[in-house]
Amino acid sequence: MMVMSAHDVFQKTGKGADELRTRRHGLGPRLRQLLILVDGRRDIAELSRMLPGPELGEQLAQLEQGGFVARPFDAGSPQAGGIAPAASGPAAAPAAGAEELRALRTRVTRALLDTIGPNGDDLAIRIERAHTIDELRALLPAVLSVVEACRGRAGVDDFLQRCGAV
Repeated sequence: MMVMSAHDVFQKTGKGADELRTRRHGLGPRLRQLLILVDGRRDIAELSRMLPGPELGEQLAQLEQGGFVARPFDAGSPQAGGIAPAASGPAAAPAAGAEELRALRTRVTRALLDTIGPNGDDLAIRIERAHTIDELRALLPAVLSVVEACRGRAGVDDFLQRCGAV
């Protein structure tokens, strides 16, 4: 088993991004959800708050050993095949509102996946890639449309209740 710290950060590799697009490797729902949340910025401590449970370290190790995620700065530079994290200002001083955006993306993603499950994976990826609150808000009509198609008006109401104000 690989040694991990609460401060370790993982990023998706090309194989991980491919799995989210194609489901070629057949990851289970929990591993897939974790793969969606891995973004090259969140450390293990933050991921554990988003996906609580004692098996998180084991699941990250599975994703790492399977080549779906990598620690981007193990050797001082991103590993070959990895996807560099999106630039969002200096790493040491996040832009004003970055924490609010991160919390909002997490809340919307979690509400979407809790409401419609794996049917929301593609939109969850798009939500996680939103760089501004305006970009996130621009995705909401598509999100609501998919939720309604999957779960009807009751699903939309459930999503909105879980999601809160955006």
